[in-house]
Amino acid sequence: MRFIFLVLSVFLITACNKSEPVTIGGHSMGTTYHVILADKGVDTKKAVAVKEKVDSLLQTVNQQMSTYIKESEISRFNQLTDTIPFPVSAPFVRVLRLALQIHSESNNLFDVTVGPLVNLWGFGTKGNRTTPPKPKQIRETLKQVGSQFIEIINDSTIRKTNPHIQLDFSAIAKGYGVDAVAELLQKFGYSNFLAEIGGEVITRGSKDGVPWKIGIDRPLPDVVPGSDLEMILELHNAAMATSGDYRNYFTSGDSLYSHEIDPRNGRPVHNNMASVTVLAPSCMLADAMATAIMVMGAKKGLEWVESKPGVEVFIIIHSGKGFKEISSRNFKFPRH
Repeated sequence: MRFIFLVLSVFLITACNKSEPVTIGGHSMGTTYHVILADKGVDTKKAVAVKEKVDSLLQTVNQQMSTYIKESEISRFNQLTDTIPFPVSAPFVRVLRLALQIHSESNNLFDVTVGPLVNLWGFGTKGNRTTPPKPKQIRETLKQVGSQFIEIINDSTIRKTNPHIQLDFSAIAKGYGVDAVAELLQKFGYSNFLAEIGGEVITRGSKDGVPWKIGIDRPLPDVVPGSDLEMILELHNAAMATSGDYRNYFTSGDSLYSHEIDPRNGRPVHNNMASVTVLAPSCMLADAMATAIMVMGAKKGLEWVESKPGVEVFIIIHSGKGFKEISSRNFKFPRH
C-alpha cells in the first residue's frame, strides 16, 4: 500500500535544534516527508497539530492516487474495462489535467498511461526483473498506452476511450502532495516553511531571513542521498523536483536499464541524461517536467523550459567517465 516514487535525488540539508525552526516528519507515498516550520512562536503543541493534519492530508492523497491501494480512486478506474464515465475527486482531476497538458507540451513524451510498460520492465507494482522483456511483449504492451485515450468530462468525472488504458500518477502525484501540504500550511497561517516528500521540495518565505538551502545529489548509482552533492541551491518561494537514471534501475549484460520509459518505443531511455532538476511555481509542474525532460533530452528540454515563464532547469549529462552540467538561461546556482 504505497507509491513507488523512483527519484530521490534531492537531499534536505537544513538541520534543526532547540533554537531553530521546528521539524516534523513521517512516512507517506512509499517514502518519507519532512516539514520545517520557521515562523516564530511554533511550539511542540502546534507542531503536533500540524503533523496530524499533514498525515491526514497525505492519507487522503494516497486514497485518491496510489496504485498500491486496491480501493483507491486510481485503482478502481484502472480495474474498469469500460468506457463509461467514472466519478473521481477534484484533486484527481487537477492532477490529470496538468498531466494531459504536459503530455501535449512534451509531444507525448510525458504519459501517465505508461504504467503497463513500467510494470513490464519491473519498475512498478508487478515486481522486479533482471532481464529485459521480449520485443513482442513490448509491442503488445504499447497497445495499452496513450494519454489520448483519457478524457476529462468535468471537474468530477473522467473516462477512458480505450477500455484497457490505465493511469499511473507516480511521476506527478508526489509533486501534487508537496503542493497540497504547502496549501494546507498556508491555510493555517504559516508563511515561512519548507515541505518535502521523497526529495521533491517547495519553500515559502525563509529560515530566519536566510533562503532555504537544498542540495542536488551527484548522479552516482548506489550512493547514499546527500553524501555527494553536485551543488547547493538557495530556494525562495519556489518548488523543485529532480528525476534521474541512478536510483531505480537494473543491469543485464553490459546494459543499464533505468525506470524512465520512452512511451514511443516502450523502452528505457538511452540519451546520456543523468539527472534533471526543475524549478517551477508548483512542485507538481516541476515533477512532471523533470520526468518529461529526462525522456526528451537536453536540447529539446532546454528549448521547452525557455518557453515557459517561471520555470528553470539544471541538467547533468553523462560525458565520458564524468558529467557535464547544462542549465537554462536564468538558472542561478551559488557554489558552496
